[in-house]
Amino acid sequence: MKSYTLFDGLRVALESESTAAAAHFDAELLPHGADAGGERQEIFFRETAVLSGGGGAVGSPDRARLKFVKGAPQFTLDGDRMLVRAWNGARASLPLVMGDRTVVEFEPEMPPAFLFNTLFPPLLRRHLCREGKALLHASAAEVDGRAKVFCGWAHAGKTSSLLGTLRDGGRYLGDDKVVIDREGRIHPCLLRLNLFGYNFEQHPWLVKRAFRPARYHWLSWWNRRAQGALHRPWNKGPLRGGWESVEYLTKTGLHNRYRPDELGIPVADAPVPLGTFHVLAPLPELELGDLARRLRSVNDEEDFLQKRMQPAADFLHGAAPLFEGGADEERLIAEALANAGKIAYGSG
Repeated sequence: MKSYTLFDGLRVALESESTAAAAHFDAELLPHGADAGGERQEIFFRETAVLSGGGGAVGSPDRARLKFVKGAPQFTLDGDRMLVRAWNGARASLPLVMGDRTVVEFEPEMPPAFLFNTLFPPLLRRHLCREGKALLHASAAEVDGRAKVFCGWAHAGKTSSLLGTLRDGGRYLGDDKVVIDREGRIHPCLLRLNLFGYNFEQHPWLVKRAFRPARYHWLSWWNRRAQGALHRPWNKGPLRGGWESVEYLTKTGLHNRYRPDELGIPVADAPVPLGTFHVLAPLPELELGDLARRLRSVNDEEDFLQKRMQPAADFLHGAAPLFEGGADEERLIAEALANAGKIAYGSG
């Protein structure tokens, strides 16, 4: 069994025969440290040979198997738990009521990426609230002893802004997920950077650190050529299908997740007081309470349990609030932002 300690009071454990799952969890969580023991809250992922069939279901199993139809998985009620079907047909079982110890059971074929990238972040969000911390959909780096945070909607430019700060000597605090406490300190959330081809185009200093240059230029050239072909109206039928395959394969080849040390990026090793908080959106200056409410809405949008599982639970089970800490989260964010040196709006 693998187990890790995160932040002040959380243990994450994995019990699985899958070497792929173990490698995935190690890559993401070992930088936080192995299990330090003691009494802690726990998120426990446990492989189970066979999960029950459950009762009523919503969603189509055929659509659930389409990896990129993320908005239409299949959910099945199983007593006080909900079964979630991933794109390959494997299922995970989550409790409708989550306490200090949350057990997630999953079938052996469950993709590790679905466990960690889809299910883990919303579970982490719920546990952090009990520690007096909040998970923000943001990226952050330490600059001269203060945290520079970039927060916004998906594809607002958080990672690109972070990479620019890291290029100029900043130390990594988190990409896409940032942990903030009530006093306005940013805690290192050392999950891997999630980089796409456009990140490397905008930041060529990363290319040699992540690729053999010849491979990168070959993938980029074919990706640009495929995108150009797909914009031509006469590319239809089998020809278009061929270019779509080229575009998908090259885009996938350019996308990967990297530990900061794999890219030669230094990391912060302790909580850092909040400096500048950048909101990457064309908003007017807002009261802290209003800004905290809007940041919570971004969290809800990125929260698989809130966005997808909650409606299924309400339909199949009745009222079963999967996250009751929204008001507390808003207050905590507002209190934390009161300690910011500056709150800026617009581009990073």
